[in-house]
Amino acid sequence: MGEVLVLEKRVSYSPGTDYDALWKKIISELFEEFILFFAPDLYEAIDFGKGIVFLEQELHKVVIKHKKGKKIADKIVKVSLKNGEEKYVFIHIEIQGKKDPDFSKRMFTYFYRLFDRFQENIYSIAILTDLSKSNNPQPFQYSFYGTELTYRFNTYKFNEEDIPSLKKSTNPFAIAVLAGIYLHQTEKNYHKRYEVKKKLLKDFILTNPNLKPDYAEVLFYFIDYLLYLPHELTKQLTKDLSINIEKEAKHMLYSEKIKEAPTLAEYFKTVREEGFEKGKMEEKRNLAAELLREDFSVEKVAKIVKLSLDEVKEIGKNL
Repeated sequence: MGEVLVLEKRVSYSPGTDYDALWKKIISELFEEFILFFAPDLYEAIDFGKGIVFLEQELHKVVIKHKKGKKIADKIVKVSLKNGEEKYVFIHIEIQGKKDPDFSKRMFTYFYRLFDRFQENIYSIAILTDLSKSNNPQPFQYSFYGTELTYRFNTYKFNEEDIPSLKKSTNPFAIAVLAGIYLHQTEKNYHKRYEVKKKLLKDFILTNPNLKPDYAEVLFYFIDYLLYLPHELTKQLTKDLSINIEKEAKHMLYSEKIKEAPTLAEYFKTVREEGFEKGKMEEKRNLAAELLREDFSVEKVAKIVKLSLDEVKEIGKNL
């Protein structure tokens, strides 16, 4: 039997953050862990040892063409089941910022379009990232003179998750969910967001000895972009985390995948600026030494190269 997963998620926005792209990226890079965390029953049916294949264009033919003008992300993945069959896992992600009264109807619409197109069993799950207690989708029901239908689907709600349990989990998506919860809890307070972001990056990624390096890189990128901070706070965060990056996670400095993440980009900018200033100072000291060898006075050298008298005298002692 085939398995088709439909995932729908909801978020609110911060400036400069492309949420659908972030979720698509982390799902692509950690697909097995994604299924294990959000759909453990489906996980047991898939033979991940035979590999997976992402087929991005197929879902556009079924769902995306009906969603013009909407912010959406989507995934379609060809997998092998443990019974030897090759089937598809479909992931649908829609970005929206408010409760939708037609949510359950739309979930059913995706189901019947996919079922009609691929004739496969469908595992449907709605992941609701907002923290509203009132956001509680009910099954889609249809009844007309004896023709009746009830469509139920799985849901994963951020507002029902236990934060201490998420912190204890070894699955990287537990940290991703934590970041999603903190995103909403700090929606109007960047200074509070700064504190939770620093704690996530430091305690759960940079100094976590049990986290695989590949997980660390993917999560660092995801959290760094998801929990948007203004530039000045990003600079401060870089300063606060730089010693941890250099000691516990130096491998990240050589990663092409995450070097453009905001905090690391600021780190590299700072290193370049410090290197430039160090180079300028070295040039001044070399010029001062040459002038002293030509018998220029200490006062004259200090004026020419713009160094203090004490600095020039120290250079002279080392000649």
